[in-house]
Amino acid sequence: MANQYSPEKKTVGNLLSTTNPPIVVPDWQRSYSWTTSEVETFWRDLLAFSDRYPNDGIKTEEYFLGSVVIVNSLDEHLLLDGQQRLSTAAILLSVVRENLKRYSQDASTRTQARYLGDFDDAKNEYLYKISLNVYDRDYFKRIILEARDASYSEPEPTLSSHSRIKKARVFLEQEFQAKFESVTDHEEFHNWVLRIQRVLTNHFSVVAVFSQDEDNASAVFETLNDRGIGLSTADLVRNLLLRRAPQASREEIIDLWHEILGVETDAPLKSFLRHYWISHFGDIKTQSLYREIKATIQDENIDSLELSRKLRDSCIVYREIVSAHTDNSAIEKNLKNIKELGANILQPVLLSVLEQIDPDELPDILSALENAFVRHSVIGQLENSKLENILYRLAREFRTGKTVQEAIQEMANFLPSDEAFTNSFRTSAISRRATARYILRALEHDLRTTEELQVAPPDKVHVEHIYPQTPQAGERLTNHSQIIDRLGNLTLLSKRLNVTIRNSPFPDKKPYYNKSELLLTNSLVQHEEWNSEKIDARQLRLSERAPEIWKLPGS
Repeated sequence: MANQYSPEKKTVGNLLSTTNPPIVVPDWQRSYSWTTSEVETFWRDLLAFSDRYPNDGIKTEEYFLGSVVIVNSLDEHLLLDGQQRLSTAAILLSVVRENLKRYSQDASTRTQARYLGDFDDAKNEYLYKISLNVYDRDYFKRIILEARDASYSEPEPTLSSHSRIKKARVFLEQEFQAKFESVTDHEEFHNWVLRIQRVLTNHFSVVAVFSQDEDNASAVFETLNDRGIGLSTADLVRNLLLRRAPQASREEIIDLWHEILGVETDAPLKSFLRHYWISHFGDIKTQSLYREIKATIQDENIDSLELSRKLRDSCIVYREIVSAHTDNSAIEKNLKNIKELGANILQPVLLSVLEQIDPDELPDILSALENAFVRHSVIGQLENSKLENILYRLAREFRTGKTVQEAIQEMANFLPSDEAFTNSFRTSAISRRATARYILRALEHDLRTTEELQVAPPDKVHVEHIYPQTPQAGERLTNHSQIIDRLGNLTLLSKRLNVTIRNSPFPDKKPYYNKSELLLTNSLVQHEEWNSEKIDARQLRLSERAPEIWKLPGS
């Protein structure tokens, strides 16, 4: 037990040049995740450190990069933690390699062979110093590790992690190009590039935690990262599932997680995992998400492959929810409304509903959830945590037999009464434009006995203030801030008319309102003036229909 792991001080150059066998990021580790912001910080720190110790004054100085966790094996060194720093160092060295060519091809070739990759005559193959996980491995090899000649063709990114790798390299390329253009002597630039390489490889150091045992190293790695600072929750979950899985299942799990990672194009992966867990097991806080997931997996001995399959299937449904795009037009209408409202607290229960409820019952429960959010949070302005508690419990109960009608009745009993909702509507002010547009569109459709007109998308129809946000001199009302976003002071207007009348006082707008196709707007033509009393009266009339528009089906 005394030799479970051993810490050693290593420079970046030590790790990339002398490690034999090479460093490999396990397939269950995270993909490249540094954004340009982190890369820029890395770069600025290197420049500042170099400037602090000019010339030979840097000889005995070190810049501490943190820790890395490595599992020794006969064929490879598994890098369990530290891949973001080491892969970014490799990206920087690839830029160094290309810029050394400006003055010395030999120096460029030596950098490539020492720190990035070289041909192994004994094995008769090209070996690379660091390989990323299965999702990034080929792309990283092509764009960073491979030597470039006249026939080189840069690969196109296909994952978000690929785009981050490319952006990191482009940022550093631009920094080197700016330096090149700022000097007149190419030898001066060459020496600067060599200095950058020397500072990175000889003076940037880490504490490398080496272990012979993967499980023990993984425990160290989790301790270092389970604080919301290092590795993401998704990476920790994937790591756990792969470590618990038999070897025969690992390849399929890796493929399934490749699909799960795709949810990041529409929503943070951490949000999906939390909402999935809420949907199945009840409320869970973001800060303790991984610990709770790990405990449940271990306590209930959940099979890694089975859970990965369920996560993959659910992430497809979740993408439909957050993107509000699905093949079912009736469902899509509700999802678009919910997205427009910004009602993210509905996402866990929507996941349960779309996975568990009979399609014939979906219109009722989706409308009920949408209208419940409007009544409670948008118009009622009530504490979201109370509604959240109801919704998260319903999400779990839908998976254990809760019926749609039971859920709707339970929400109806919890929500404000029609009278309370109407009273809140009479004084409601909404500053969020997407929400105001949703409310006004619903009121417009209610004014019509048929559906011969559908309000156009936001780029065609705008939310317009009747009493303007920026009144002309002398026309600002004393209660400006109290009335400006009142629903009674808002209407819908086409983009063309909106641009025409922008910032003009209300009486001058009347002829344009008279031309509108929208009944909600046309009704304004009868007014010769506009003030607080008119706003109150208009909002009172609108409030009378609100309980019917936002009723819960069957309640």
